[in-house]
Amino acid sequence: MELFLRVFTSCSDDSVSLYLLKRLCNALSECADAIPSNPNRYWKIPEMYEFTFRLMPANMNVFKKIINFSPNGWVHMGSNSDCSSVWNVADGSSFLVPEVQWAELQLYETAP
Repeated sequence: MELFLRVFTSCSDDSVSLYLLKRLCNALSECADAIPSNPNRYWKIPEMYEFTFRLMPANMNVFKKIINFSPNGWVHMGSNSDCSSVWNVADGSSFLVPEVQWAELQLYETAP
């Protein structure tokens, strides 16, 4: 199985994105090993940065723990082995760090 998290934040520049990356990794370390990709400006909304993490172990237990960081604001799709959930910021809620505007979490089976 594979488990990926994409997080999109408000962010002014590259130095701030590196600071956010450290904070995101620290928050995720509570429930998973998080292997980050380099943060980049989000091509659709240039004032936001995209952070992508491969999470291990890749299983439903970790998927649920990530969801529970902010149980409100999620839209869930999929079935037992292929799940995709999207989180959107709402008044009074945050996910991992306050700068997160939305996130996507995906758990899926890999080919043998």
